[in-house]
Amino acid sequence: MSLYKRGNCWHFRFRWNGYQYRGSCKTSKEQEAKKVESLLLARLLENKALPGSKKIPTLAEFSDRFFPWLASLPTDRPPTEATKRYYRVGWRLLSSTRLAGMRIDTITEDDIRATAVGTSPANSNNAFRTLRRMLKKAKDWKLISETPVINMVEEQPREEELEPWMEEKLLAVTEIPRTPSNKHAPKSVNYGWQPFRDVLLVILDTGMRPAEVFHMKREHIKWDRDVIFVPRSKSRKSRRFVGLTKRVRQALQIRLASHDSPFVFPSKQSASGHIQTVQKQFAKAKQLAQIPDSIVLYSARHRFGTDAMDGTGNLMAVMDVMGHSRIDVNRIYQHPGLRQVTNAIEKRNRESVH
Repeated sequence: MSLYKRGNCWHFRFRWNGYQYRGSCKTSKEQEAKKVESLLLARLLENKALPGSKKIPTLAEFSDRFFPWLASLPTDRPPTEATKRYYRVGWRLLSSTRLAGMRIDTITEDDIRATAVGTSPANSNNAFRTLRRMLKKAKDWKLISETPVINMVEEQPREEELEPWMEEKLLAVTEIPRTPSNKHAPKSVNYGWQPFRDVLLVILDTGMRPAEVFHMKREHIKWDRDVIFVPRSKSRKSRRFVGLTKRVRQALQIRLASHDSPFVFPSKQSASGHIQTVQKQFAKAKQLAQIPDSIVLYSARHRFGTDAMDGTGNLMAVMDVMGHSRIDVNRIYQHPGLRQVTNAIEKRNRESVH
């Protein structure tokens, strides 16, 4: 046990059986504080609760209080439902790490920095933002006195698009069957290029977000109208229809004929019933195709936005198809070629000569 003075009052703080106990001795005199300390020790040895003591929960135990509180907040005020879902996803990532079993008052900046979360920087930041929000609330509830510094992982910018040569190489690589490098590898491991190849085709030809593709169901494909219905995902504007190209139609018909799941991209391992990522296959394909690591799957959506804008010149139509409600957001996805600008300057130069 230990005593320390805060202002004019003595306080106790100690650990017992893995828990931290702390409180006020309610006296300004050291001798009286020592008597209180002795009484507390006696009560502790008798397995009685200490006055003013407080059990510090683990992060997992705290989640049982934090998320019911989060769900009880009004829906017409922040945080939005999308933010609440974001925190729930972040917790799913955190719950499988050693941080979940640590008491919230013992989690340090070093613990957080040494924790690997998810398969990408974006996933890691999702988990760390969730942890930051949880610990902030723990401080509000006076379970901890301070929160550790939580630094985000540097994410690759999404402004890069999947260029035509990259698409060509990726599709060429994924046409060649994959075989395991180890002949003793378990048969349960998928060494093929599916579902990555089909996911890539859908994003390139529809501009759908990866998560929207993963969630897609049979009923969303309107074969007679050559469209795919996208239910609301990221925003209200994301509820929309996108076009169905010939190569995507063919890929989806073959895929749906191979299984009877309601999801287009099913997964028996996922609790949701559908896949959550194709990151491992994408990473291997990028390596074989010699494509920079900075290219992410979302880059295929940028490619769609660029080509759609170059081909149509119709900003509102492209915004509708991509599910954007603001022009400034849509502009992030536009990477138009410089040909028109260059031609205009060439024309100016020719006219200035004469």
